Amino acid sequence: MKSQHTGALLVAASAAGFATLAIFIKFAYAAGANIITILAGRFVLAAICLALILKWRGISLNIDKSLMRDLALMGGLGYGSMSLLFALAVKHLPASLAAMLLYTYPAIVSVLSFGIGDERYTWPKGLALAVCFSGLFLVLGVSFDNASMLGFTFGLGAALVYSVYIVVGNRRLKNVDAMVTTTYVCVSAAVIFVLTGIASDTIIWSLPLPGWLAIIGIALIPTIVGIMGFFAGMSRIGATNASIISTTEPVITVLLSVMLLNEKITPLQIGGGILILGGILILQLWAGNCERAQAVEQQ
Repeated sequence: MKSQHTGALLVAASAAGFATLAIFIKFAYAAGANIITILAGRFVLAAICLALILKWRGISLNIDKSLMRDLALMGGLGYGSMSLLFALAVKHLPASLAAMLLYTYPAIVSVLSFGIGDERYTWPKGLALAVCFSGLFLVLGVSFDNASMLGFTFGLGAALVYSVYIVVGNRRLKNVDAMVTTTYVCVSAAVIFVLTGIASDTIIWSLPLPGWLAIIGIALIPTIVGIMGFFAGMSRIGATNASIISTTEPVITVLLSVMLLNEKITPLQIGGGILILGGILILQLWAGNCERAQAVEQQ
């Protein structure tokens, strides 16, 4: 099999893995787990698995102290906060809606990048953002009477925090192995949630087997498989192609939520989700091609 095809399959597997996160969280809630237990279990198990994988691959975890401090902040305040907000969104919303709200983050990243000067504004990007936010309006506008506004707030909050995390990481972590940074992020998030659980006595140790299986599933499939598949695939097909394939993630979440959780989604919400994905594809394909063309003309 050609490297391009292998890479595409790996990224597709990654997207499918990430897509199960909301589903597993719903299963864990149904088994009696609370948010702190879910997140502490997820990041402890993920950190252990990632550290073992790095040791097996012979990749050192040694980094300078300033970078370690930054990664601790990014894990505890950034990725940890995003994970908490997303878990809260899943608690108050159908898994399908929570996933679509989180996946507005590529559009938010573009807005932030325009604002701080990391990217140049182009009209295709403006069109893509308009399409994304039109889709978001449809997703939200038809749901005010049927779901929690608090859930929407948590879902959009997760997207915003994740966007800031990505923008900061893009500036700070360009020359660091992605697997190493992910391991430190998971370790710092694990420390935060374990200490919070111990201090507040909110970690539940007596979950039934389905609850623990759901938490193990969260750590292994959306976290380990998702991360490993994405980085392995991206090394073969490039970041742009990997990002395009990854846009299947919320679609898979919607399908899984309908099949496994018996959730219902309205035609307008489906249309809104399609618009969001369409806007993301414009950002990745059309806007990216325009930028490359401009770069060639300037040479």
